[in-house]
Amino acid sequence: MSILKPESVAGNHTKPDTGRRSFIWKTGAAMSAVVASAVAGIPAHKADADAGRSGQLDRLASRIGSLEDANTIRRLHQSFESRLDQGMYEEVVGLFTDDARVIYNGGLYVGKDGIRRLYCDHFASGRTGKKVESVPGFESDPGRQLDIVEVAEDRMTATGQFPYSMQVGVPMTGHSSLVDMARLQGEGIVYGWEGGVCEVSYVKKDDAWVINKLAYLAALKADYRPGRLSARPMAVSLFAETFPQNPTGPDRLL
Repeated sequence: MSILKPESVAGNHTKPDTGRRSFIWKTGAAMSAVVASAVAGIPAHKADADAGRSGQLDRLASRIGSLEDANTIRRLHQSFESRLDQGMYEEVVGLFTDDARVIYNGGLYVGKDGIRRLYCDHFASGRTGKKVESVPGFESDPGRQLDIVEVAEDRMTATGQFPYSMQVGVPMTGHSSLVDMARLQGEGIVYGWEGGVCEVSYVKKDDAWVINKLAYLAALKADYRPGRLSARPMAVSLFAETFPQNPTGPDRLL
């Protein structure tokens, strides 16, 4: 009679299933590679998307900033016109840089001293600069009546084009009784009208826009004062002498 020997429990060593383990290992390694590839790919796509969004935001912010600059420059020009209209000539000079230039009637005024001579002496002597509507029949080309502002990409410089329509005046000469009487009454000025386009260059200093160059391009001039029913054309008189021969004249003739 044979006796069946029980299998040892504590010391039993079964043969490992190497085929099953090899399959699991290969499958796990493959899955790990796929996951790793996917994980590695996600940041790349996300970084590109973030960079794209950041670029769009930067361009949008730059565009908004340029529009704000353009509106600020338009307000600056309105302030310039308002101060001229009210005869606040010294305040007008304060809107320019120290090295600014102004071209007017064929003359070039240079720096604050020259610009002060133009506005505080030449303009003030004839009460020039008061805003006057265009003379009937002397309207400028509509294509030159638009105000245009262009801001540079770095937002540190800009250019503008604005129509102007203003009163111009020249003090009467001579010493006749009529002239002397007119002067005593605060007149003694021969008035006219001038219209054209201002071409302006701006720079940003200390985060504020100021005028660096302004050129009056006169297109029309007429013997006219508000209230009159008619007007006759006049030639735009150019400067013939510079300062100091002409006490209110330009620094250079153009």
